[in-house]
Amino acid sequence: MHLSKRLLYFLIPLAIPIILVTTVPTLLYIGCLYLLFLLCVSVVDYVKNPFVKGIEIYREVNSKFSLGVENSVVLNIINRTQHRVKLTIKDDFPDEFIYKNVIHHCSVNSSDSTQLTYHLTPLRRGIYEFGDIHVRCLGKLGLVVRQFKVIASTKVKVYPNLQAIREYELLIKRGMLQQIGLKSSRLFGEGTEMERLRDYTPDDDYRRIDWKATARHRKPIVREYETERSQDVIIMLDTGRLMATPVRLSKPDVLVDGDSLKHFMMKLDYAINTTLMTAYVSTLRGDKVGLLAFADNVHQYLSPKPGKKQFLTMLESTYALPVIPVEPDFESAFTYLSTKQRKRALIILFTDILDKDSAEGIAKYVAQFSKHHLVVCVTLADSGIIELSEKKATDSKSVYQKAIAERLLQEKYVILEVLRRQGVIAIDVPAHQLTMAVINKYLELKAKSMI
Repeated sequence: MHLSKRLLYFLIPLAIPIILVTTVPTLLYIGCLYLLFLLCVSVVDYVKNPFVKGIEIYREVNSKFSLGVENSVVLNIINRTQHRVKLTIKDDFPDEFIYKNVIHHCSVNSSDSTQLTYHLTPLRRGIYEFGDIHVRCLGKLGLVVRQFKVIASTKVKVYPNLQAIREYELLIKRGMLQQIGLKSSRLFGEGTEMERLRDYTPDDDYRRIDWKATARHRKPIVREYETERSQDVIIMLDTGRLMATPVRLSKPDVLVDGDSLKHFMMKLDYAINTTLMTAYVSTLRGDKVGLLAFADNVHQYLSPKPGKKQFLTMLESTYALPVIPVEPDFESAFTYLSTKQRKRALIILFTDILDKDSAEGIAKYVAQFSKHHLVVCVTLADSGIIELSEKKATDSKSVYQKAIAERLLQEKYVILEVLRRQGVIAIDVPAHQLTMAVINKYLELKAKSMI
């Protein structure tokens, strides 16, 4: 039982007999009677608290949470009593999640219901457990607060970002993919299946002119082909120690009890989110998608297959994929893949590069591999370093920070140039741009029939 503010206000008059007890002794007896009266009324208010039988509370939560984005949790409150109730609710959610509000307040009218919605952002994949729901209910008279616990423990799994998949599906139906930064969802290239005829433009290859259609329409007409399907896309995930590097969320400022904090996700988690989105888009376009995860050796491989079943297999495979604190062995990874993948494929490598020497090591293996395959190397730019390099220096400390940031960016530029000179397509973007950059590059390469 907890005392309410109203009861504390009613206790204030007791100060009068305590102060005047020496001059008017009878006030002490009056004060004791008053205190006894408040005690009896408070007990009645506690016993008759409507929460005991008339309030129902339950939690609605998705069993699969998405990594790195806000996930909704709904608390449903039903008041079956004949009185309006005031509740204070605290849900016991996993401590590892980012949250905005801990304590929730609501009032529910008689024979009515309401919902409380709050959001949680998980930063690590895995299994987490919600505990019970803790509730405080103000009595009818508003004198005491009764606290109860609603048994509601449940487990949730944190998967790579599934919300992005749902959003993509919705935007496809509405034809609004440009809203999330994707280019045209239907691309035409140099494939073998003719899709349509259109008017000739000066940029068109004359070999694509359809002479029969030109004679029929009495103006130049060209053939346009739909991009080929059933091509192989293999995603290589480096799970070595550098992929454990934390990168700030795109929305870093999350209020927790009034404090502004910065939260981070591992580079591997960003790479996995992008991997699944790329795989989903590829399967929709009829391509076969495969996965190879490696560190000091290959510890997971999925051969390229088409369809939704393959996507779900990749989802379960990456759900608990750990970072292994060792140096990645690119030679063994590419050697292993060369024995498994004979057909030409698009290879998308997610990794991190520390220095020029490691870049040259990667480039050596990639150069040999790119003779038969098209390789894209994807790295994450550190938005914090970019901000420091662009920030105006105001004192000696900021000058030093700016100089170091500019030097790191220059070294990264040199590293990427080493890869590009070997014919590797290099992508280096901030975390919040990673998914769209990789998918757009995939669509571009497919449209140009480079795969």
